[in-house]
Amino acid sequence: MPSYAFKFISGKYLGGEFPIPDEGELLIGRASDLDLVLVEDMVSRKHAKLISNGGSISIMDLGSTNGTFVNGEKIRRSDLKKDDRILIGTSILKVINATDMTLDSQAASDKHSIKEMLEELASRAPQTTTMSGDLEEVPLPDLLQLFATNKKSGILTISGAHRGKIYIKQGQLQSAVIGGEVGMAPMKTICRMINWGKGSFRLDAYDENLVFNDTFNEATESILIEAMRQTDEVRRLMPELPPLDANLQLCIPMTPKLSELDASELETLQLVINFGRVKSVIDKTPETDHKAIHNLHKLLREGYVEVD
Repeated sequence: MPSYAFKFISGKYLGGEFPIPDEGELLIGRASDLDLVLVEDMVSRKHAKLISNGGSISIMDLGSTNGTFVNGEKIRRSDLKKDDRILIGTSILKVINATDMTLDSQAASDKHSIKEMLEELASRAPQTTTMSGDLEEVPLPDLLQLFATNKKSGILTISGAHRGKIYIKQGQLQSAVIGGEVGMAPMKTICRMINWGKGSFRLDAYDENLVFNDTFNEATESILIEAMRQTDEVRRLMPELPPLDANLQLCIPMTPKLSELDASELETLQLVINFGRVKSVIDKTPETDHKAIHNLHKLLREGYVEVD
């Protein structure tokens, strides 16, 4: 039995598996006479070549129009290892151990059966969806980085325990929304969505007629770096904060001067007066959760507010 296999974790062949031979070459592309046939417009007739030699595998792009990507980076040739993700067209293929395949050994060795399985999966895929998958297999930051590198456009819809949409044009994040919270700022939204580790996603065609009230102003990579930084900082600060359902009130008498607070901190203080609950203050803050939590820490620490 081969050492490795491909598992399709996104695209029209989602759920499909393909064993990688231990020795030799395997051609990937749109042409019907190749070893691994991916029938879609973004895949060239002869797109890439997989080379296996003594248990090691590598992939080479064959001058394809839209490129071959390994873990988000466009490559000419790259060595592969377990858990690497290869993007070809709108399909993401993950390198897995052959022993982890769900196909039995007889089916895995039958090229005709594998081809029929992939064709059946493709025929069931929604025609309006260009890409789909699971966030447990493709984390959201990795997915957005792939789209940025490959300059993809579309509306990324996430469903499951959390629901939201991210609007992407030529790889650049345009806006984002969680559920029906259309008034939440895009950066606050994306910082929350980055934490979603479970759920399904699909990328549908972009609507050029969309108009947004608020948009991102930085490159996708910069947005992701900042969102990840803020996420790490929020994880560090949250244990030091009162429970989210705790009520806050003004300290009376209040010793520190209000004039020593900046505009953002004063706004957070006003939200404490208006809403009280820690979670409500964080949710109502127009700035990111990180900023709201940072402000609350200061107000509590310096004696402006206290737990009721």
